Amino acid sequence: MNRYFFNFRHGDEIVRDCLGMYLHDLEEARDEAIRTRNDLMAVAELAGELPCDCEVQVADASGEPVLTIPLQTRH
Repeated sequence: MNRYFFNFRHGDEIVRDCLGMYLHDLEEARDEAIRTRNDLMAVAELAGELPCDCEVQVADASGEPVLTIPLQTRH
């Protein structure tokens, strides 16, 4: 199992996940990041505040980003 962190970036600001999750591999982390993105988008749409220049950053145990999932409006 590998530890992954799911950080949130908005513009130049990053909110770091200090707990992380233990997952089998990067593909499982990618799936979790997509679920997180979908949840964030649903909340933003309900609030009427669609995000721009935002993403979920997946970082490995060393804190290095290994994947980014942009938050995009649905068309």
